[in-house]
Amino acid sequence: MHINRNISRVLAAAVASGGLFVAPLPVHATQLSCSSFTATPDGSGNITVSCTDAGSPPPSNCSISASPTTIPASGGQVTITANCGTSPTVSGGKSVVAGTFANTWTDSIPANTSTSSQSFTYSVSGASGSNQATVLQLAPGGSTPPPTGSISCPGYANTLVYDLPWSALSKVTTKGFNNTAFVVGRFTTPPTSVVSATATIFTGQFTEPTVVRTGAVSTSPCDLSGQGLGTSAVSPGVSQGPSWFYQINGTAPRLSGRLVLRPSTTYYINLTNRDKNNAPTCTAGSCEMILQLTIPTGL
Repeated sequence: MHINRNISRVLAAAVASGGLFVAPLPVHATQLSCSSFTATPDGSGNITVSCTDAGSPPPSNCSISASPTTIPASGGQVTITANCGTSPTVSGGKSVVAGTFANTWTDSIPANTSTSSQSFTYSVSGASGSNQATVLQLAPGGSTPPPTGSISCPGYANTLVYDLPWSALSKVTTKGFNNTAFVVGRFTTPPTSVVSATATIFTGQFTEPTVVRTGAVSTSPCDLSGQGLGTSAVSPGVSQGPSWFYQINGTAPRLSGRLVLRPSTTYYINLTNRDKNNAPTCTAGSCEMILQLTIPTGL
């Protein structure tokens, strides 16, 4: 934007003599910010100054989310998802690495050895701007609040999120689970120092037709690679739905498919109506399923 101002002869004389005179601005004067300006004499002792307004920086069109937003003192995995245009970069956290999907990253947060909570800030910059997200890590002895917040899995039109409370039996039925939807079941294990008995994570068909599904239990939402748990957490191309045995604490699983989970940690049961070749499998408007969590005896 160009703005012209006619400067008085007093200022003209000051400029002509090599000096610069700045008169006090009136109380109600407009304040200008110029990236450049030119001064042009009019031959009558006046100078017209043309100001190019520096303007405001373009608005940022960059969104970023971190999941989970709170992790226990024992540490855990954080997933950062951003939509900031092309060539995004991320900084902050502990040891951020590229994630499974484009524009996603994961970070491994170690155990908190201090006496207070601490936070980790992630900064993302791309062609559309920049933004930040912060994750809180609890202090040792702190309690983990129930997981909250929305989740959006890249590449899917809808993400269906179901929270499974830590009770004797948590059971939900999906609604709207079609080929363009991703199901995320979310639960948090309790703090404990004992090795638990074996319990189950079950998924099964609720409505016809019979569907082949791919699923994984992970420390990250939307992840089908078993992040934090290994390949035994991945079940590709299972008719009606995969299921898992698990225990808390303990060592390497003795039985095939048994998972060892950590206490005070949020886990995600990630599911799609896709086969092992990523081909869609739901032939109806939606193919609903049951998602069920049983907990170990005594916990």
